[in-house]
Amino acid sequence: MPTRQNNAQLPSRVLDFDFIVKTLQLHPEPAFHYFEIASGDQMITSTIDRSIMLRDGVLIWICRAGSVLVSVDGTSHTMRAGQMLIVFAGTYCRFTTVSPDFLASTIVGRINEEASVGSIVNTFPRLRQTPVISLLKQENHVLSSLMEYIAASSANHHNYNRADIDRNILAIMRSELVDIFLRRNLAVKEISANEQLAKRFNMMLTTGSFEHRDVDYYAEIFGLTPKQFSAKIKRVTGMTPSDMIAEAVIKNAKRLLLNASLSTTIVSDRMNFATPSFFCRYFKRYTGLTPQQWRQSVSEQ
Repeated sequence: MPTRQNNAQLPSRVLDFDFIVKTLQLHPEPAFHYFEIASGDQMITSTIDRSIMLRDGVLIWICRAGSVLVSVDGTSHTMRAGQMLIVFAGTYCRFTTVSPDFLASTIVGRINEEASVGSIVNTFPRLRQTPVISLLKQENHVLSSLMEYIAASSANHHNYNRADIDRNILAIMRSELVDIFLRRNLAVKEISANEQLAKRFNMMLTTGSFEHRDVDYYAEIFGLTPKQFSAKIKRVTGMTPSDMIAEAVIKNAKRLLLNASLSTTIVSDRMNFATPSFFCRYFKRYTGLTPQQWRQSVSEQ
């Protein structure tokens, strides 16, 4: 028998990230959490036949088994195993029928307009009408891997690099969703091209930041002027290319500094800085600490 509430006239309810985290007894510090939800769970039974609006953030559900009938902004959809449901801030949804074997993996994220998440909806306006998407096997695998990472990362909620980790999770999630939506022609072509540009730039920074910290270098690769390149990247990410480069450099430097056997001079050399003193000034500019001070602060945690 499907799971339902007897009272179909329950009042609407507004949920926010903090309420969900508190209800599920999660730690409030990470901006992203992973959890599983099944038929009979409190979060399901308390929302059956009640209109729910997410005040902030985003919910991404991947159905693993069973099915659920959900109305999103007045349009009904059935989510079955292998399908994904995305609920953005400001979206009303109502769950009316849940199969007894329903099971879903869920990401909840504290993200807002300032985090440039609102641009996802602007880039993919048809998401409001197509919130349930059937995933290809590889897409399901990639998103499931991201969920596993979020689960492990959020458990380490006192991580010294928490803010950077959350930003990277957001960037990865956006990039993967962009790829999924592009395959289904849900994107606005002009903006999706910028999304692809930002994704390629971000991938280049994984290694390129060791040798190249000049915006002009990357702009030339993409055949753009530095001004054009900066405008396109900021439109998508909310960050300037310079800020993204610095973030990648500092992230790589921190990774090396975690190895106590590497001196600051060696780290500076591996990061292709002209001198150790220049590296120390650069590092302190963006972190407020010298490499030695940062390494000491980590060892004391």
